[in-house]
Amino acid sequence: MKHLIRLSDWDKHDARQVFQMADALRAGKYPKVLEGQTVVLFFPESSIRTRVTFERGIHLLGGQSILFPPSALDKKEDLRDVEGYLSNWAAALVVRHKHIAVTERLAEHADIPVS
Repeated sequence: MKHLIRLSDWDKHDARQVFQMADALRAGKYPKVLEGQTVVLFFPESSIRTRVTFERGIHLLGGQSILFPPSALDKKEDLRDVEGYLSNWAAALVVRHKHIAVTERLAEHADIPVS
């Protein structure tokens, strides 16, 4: 499974595929691709534009978003367990945390896409 943690992890082909998919979505090819799906978001309060953009996009594609502050990932609970629970209910995780290692740790054992 391909995660998007660092842009440097992707090559030109990967990036081209993302833009092709975006073009297809814009053209209405997959109108409700997220119907019945949940995407869990971890965004800081200061990230209003990015958070709203993700929430709106998920909604327009038929999905539902659940928002948590990134500090919810700073608990004593092992991130492997957190990802395991979340993958039972979510189709993807979108994480904006001050420590990229947190996002990497979530993706390490993820059964769902993490970005």
